[in-house]
Amino acid sequence: MGRKKHKKNKKEKNEVNLKEKLTEVLELPKEIVLNVPKLTIMGNTDIMIENYKGIVEYEENRVRINTAIGIIKITGSKLTIREITSEDIMVIGDIISLEFLR
Repeated sequence: MGRKKHKKNKKEKNEVNLKEKLTEVLELPKEIVLNVPKLTIMGNTDIMIENYKGIVEYEENRVRINTAIGIIKITGSKLTIREITSEDIMVIGDIISLEFLR
């Protein structure tokens, strides 16, 4: 069973590498082709996350957003969600840190 799992992981990695190379050659947006989030940070007060899956936690000092690559954890104070659509979410406030959790 271990060999099948190893072969599957290797195959998945090769597919991702091929997609990455194709994305670069054709100059396509990585966030669309590879299903990864795109983060736009303005200073330490605004962060826009495109291509997210959902909100895991929402408090005044912590917001956790689910994405295809894992959880994005934003910590700070006075954090609020200014804007939310099915494609993107904007969090504003005094942002202290940004973490990527798997």
